[in-house]
Amino acid sequence: MAGLTLGGGYGPLLGKYGLATDNLLSAQVVTADGQLVTASTTEYPDLFWGLRGGGGNFGVVVSLEYRLYPLTTVLAGLLLYPMDQAKEMLRFYGEFIKTAPDELTIQAGFLQTPEGMTVLFLHPVYCGSLEEGEQALKPLCLFATPLVDQIQLVMYDDLIHMLDAPMPKGRHYFIQTQSLDSLGVETVDALLELAQQFSSPFSAISLHHFHGAASRVAPSETAFALRQDHLLAEIIAAWEPPLAGEDQRHLQWAQSASRTLAPYALKGGYINLLDEREQERVPFAFGSNYERLLQLKRTYDPDDVFHSTIGHITPT
Repeated sequence: MAGLTLGGGYGPLLGKYGLATDNLLSAQVVTADGQLVTASTTEYPDLFWGLRGGGGNFGVVVSLEYRLYPLTTVLAGLLLYPMDQAKEMLRFYGEFIKTAPDELTIQAGFLQTPEGMTVLFLHPVYCGSLEEGEQALKPLCLFATPLVDQIQLVMYDDLIHMLDAPMPKGRHYFIQTQSLDSLGVETVDALLELAQQFSSPFSAISLHHFHGAASRVAPSETAFALRQDHLLAEIIAAWEPPLAGEDQRHLQWAQSASRTLAPYALKGGYINLLDEREQERVPFAFGSNYERLLQLKRTYDPDDVFHSTIGHITPT
């Protein structure tokens, strides 16, 4: 939770409740000079601002206090489509999410089934009444006939554990990201081509839907600056522990895929998933907040004791 929150924290409820970092109320932090301080809107507010999206650059966070919401069930599940339907379905999805209510967040992307078939997936999550959720999803469900339709009322806790299943411990992972402001014709074509080039049966492309409450926070309110509607394209290279020399092939696939999407993407990236070799993207990720973060770094960690490779802010 700490790492998720410090970098922003995308999730299936962000349309309704915002990012994880938007729901942080306070944090206890051990600073570079060894002090234990509590940061909130009333104590060390400048540090609290930086912790909400600024990454692990200002201290060691030892406890966090969150705003919680009562939620038991959601309408959610996987929809899988064959590749011959993927282009039209993805274009429809790109238009459909522009008017999605806050309660509905829809992840999309490509993966391979256990049988070796590459498919387009949609994963809607609706956190409201069952009747309203069924109405909200109706146009999506009627547009095309999926191979698999698993949408049902589920306990939210069960949903979270279902999302863990495709990423088992022990497997190797390397992730690159690009933030797409829309799904234009060229972007859709690029995604379709990349989906046919996975480096392993476990690799995937995932589009995280950012909108609603998360988009209505002013960019200057927290260190997390990308507050416009967008899709976070997560390029996931995943493979079983390899023979000597196999790692590089998977890393190169993810890096090449990221470069392919870059012309259609916003500058910057999601700092929780930036590679240590992508430091040139950090200032763009923070945008107009970057200079303020540099000043905060000079104040709380002038000797650069804490420097996460995700969003490394170096004082000068």
